[in-house]
Amino acid sequence: MIKIDLHIHTSAAKYESEFDFSLDTLKQYVSTNKFDIIAITNHNHFKKDQFETICQHIDCEVLPGVEVDIEKSHLLVIAPKNKIVELDNSCSILETKIISENDSISFEEFINIFPNYRDYILIPHYKKEPEIKISTLEKFDGLIKVGEVKSAKKFEITKKDPNSLVPVFFSDIRMEDIYTDEEGKVIFPSRFTYVDVKNIDFNVLKNALNDKNKVFISFNKKDEEFTFLQDGTTASTGLNIILGKRSSGKTFNLEHIYSSKDSKDENIKYIKQFSLTGKSEEDTFKKLIRTDQQKEIDDYLEPIRKFTNIILDIDETNVNQVDKYLKSLKEFANNQSLQDSYAKTKMFNEIEYNFLDDNEINELIKSIDIILKSENNKELIEKYIDYNNLFKLLDELIKKRRKEFLEFKLKNITDKIVLLIKEKLNLKSSMTVITPVNLYLAKKELVLIEEFNNTINHLKRKSTIRSTDLQRFKLIFEKDSYQNVMQVKDALKITTSISNIFKDYYNEPYKYIHKLKEAGIPVDELYKALISFNVKAINENGNELSGGERAEYNLLREINDSEQYDVLLLDEPEASFDNPFINDYIVNLLKDLSKKTTIFIATHNNTLGMLIKPNKLIYTSNEEGNYKVYTGEFGCKELKTIDGEFVISYDTILSIMEAGEQAYKERKDIYETFKN
Repeated sequence: MIKIDLHIHTSAAKYESEFDFSLDTLKQYVSTNKFDIIAITNHNHFKKDQFETICQHIDCEVLPGVEVDIEKSHLLVIAPKNKIVELDNSCSILETKIISENDSISFEEFINIFPNYRDYILIPHYKKEPEIKISTLEKFDGLIKVGEVKSAKKFEITKKDPNSLVPVFFSDIRMEDIYTDEEGKVIFPSRFTYVDVKNIDFNVLKNALNDKNKVFISFNKKDEEFTFLQDGTTASTGLNIILGKRSSGKTFNLEHIYSSKDSKDENIKYIKQFSLTGKSEEDTFKKLIRTDQQKEIDDYLEPIRKFTNIILDIDETNVNQVDKYLKSLKEFANNQSLQDSYAKTKMFNEIEYNFLDDNEINELIKSIDIILKSENNKELIEKYIDYNNLFKLLDELIKKRRKEFLEFKLKNITDKIVLLIKEKLNLKSSMTVITPVNLYLAKKELVLIEEFNNTINHLKRKSTIRSTDLQRFKLIFEKDSYQNVMQVKDALKITTSISNIFKDYYNEPYKYIHKLKEAGIPVDELYKALISFNVKAINENGNELSGGERAEYNLLREINDSEQYDVLLLDEPEASFDNPFINDYIVNLLKDLSKKTTIFIATHNNTLGMLIKPNKLIYTSNEEGNYKVYTGEFGCKELKTIDGEFVISYDTILSIMEAGEQAYKERKDIYETFKN
């Protein structure tokens, strides 16, 4: 078998953050991992001179390549060495097409830039963001059979799926001089792929990558295992228990795994020993669960925010003008006998058009323009819509829009002329002109104000928005009205006195929100002053949680949240929790989670370590200052190092979990005594 990493960055694109390429780091990376083949795949560019320098100094086969942004996803394009000049020329064109991180080329542009793409190895982001779209894959007409995944677990799941691409697992590493831990020891990511071939010929590799039976992420060819230490030690893609005495290297190995995470993607969750204790203090806990629900609070408030912004634009001008209009109309009617020649003209009280520009056609034109310009979905659109008819519709809409806009402009100008004449006639006449008013806008504003008041008063009523069960706990998310001024000030994060304003909150939300605006409260924050939210956790008896229960809730919450991560590291959770809680709630939860996420648990607790029945045991030992790691499947007779050294599983486990066989037997006898 050969060992490969075909996704290595040695140079930043012009639009990316710069980094200093370190040839020494690359040499050490290749030497440490004993690679047979690597590929240099920088974003949307190829540095031929740099590549040739790398080839001269690296002791393995180095392939030229590029990572292309195509149709909003990424595609590794790796060429044979005899096509370096061709690749260089193609990448020169590519650089002119992609000048920012938001740019990408279409499939049609890709085949024009890389006309001999069928001769290359093509590996898209598959189970990794930004993931290639199915529609893009289909355009390659079955040529692409291999895809890059983001984790060992994704590799295992993808390889078992008969309908998926062949998975490969690469580092996506930037070769700069930063890969050291706190002690200065070099830590590289353990993300690479083994290919079951005997030589490093390009075409042999290309063909092998199309075959699921020839790709692995562990040297022993077990799909449920992957290499997690640089010496080649493997772990399960499922559930791993790390055993060891104090200071034997359990935490050291967890730190090593965490330090090798993908710097561009926080794909590893690390729950450190005692880390949940501080989060379980009452005030901190309340803030924590409130923060967890913040997105839902924001989503709930979003329509209220939009409504509030509309209401804030209403200053009741048109509403107030109605009274003035009625008063002036009555006065004008009562003084008909006093009309002079100016007041008798038709223009004296002429009504304006007040014509509003209809924006609907504009929106239709924009929508059709988006459809016509779409490249990614062109085939799908053509399946249902005739482009010729779209062009005809667009043409008619543009003509109609021109006619409407001309009418709007003419009526607008007419209104200005009418107002100007009315002003001059009013100056000449002794009669009072009828005060103009837009009755439509006045009524609209009155309806909006009434609806706003009714809506907010309804929403202020206390009710539960959502109730979520978390094992023996329940999280309750409620809305309510504000009970006092301090609650509002806390929500708005202000110190301004608003006591006189708050009295309008109960019956007149419209006046309340306008007075807050007049008091200088930022307009963008005002909607938060309308509804209060409360988030609380309760136990199975309906009581709020004690300190210990808050810690238990936090652990359950953290484990549930781990589904979105590729790896979960858990360091001695038994330090904060008792055995009944671990056995009743944690064991099965972690076993279920391990079907989706790779888990490492460092522990010396027999309930957690043994009853969970892990896929793999990892025993750590500190022998004269040197950490050693022994591994084996759960139930195996021996645990072995990568060099073949071994310890007896039974003796080792009893020593750590039960303080030795003698202590284990004595406890068993004591239990028997109680039983009898």
